[in-house]
Amino acid sequence: MAFVRKKTKVYSWPVEVKTPSETNIGEFETSKFIGKFKRLKRSELDSFEEETEYDALQKILVGWEDLNEEDGTPIQFSKAELKNFSEDTDFVAGVLDAFKSFYGNAQVGN
Repeated sequence: MAFVRKKTKVYSWPVEVKTPSETNIGEFETSKFIGKFKRLKRSELDSFEEETEYDALQKILVGWEDLNEEDGTPIQFSKAELKNFSEDTDFVAGVLDAFKSFYGNAQVGN
């Protein structure tokens, strides 16, 4: 397959958010959604670890699917919602793990 250079580099990738279980002491519950991630340039990737968590999320996450309120209402992606989620430790960990997983696997394959 030929390499095609794309101007917009956004990909969908599964995100797992692990939260402490409310019913099973000492266990975690895993929720999943699809994150829409922006691929970073090499220079951006090199400085990525220096970003605050909110700045990092803003830089890489450009959308999502299957992310809902407790009542099942879909949460539309917006900067305001992203800011709210940036305060959720479990959400941030899940998104950053998914992002690093993609780049880690991509680098292993090369």
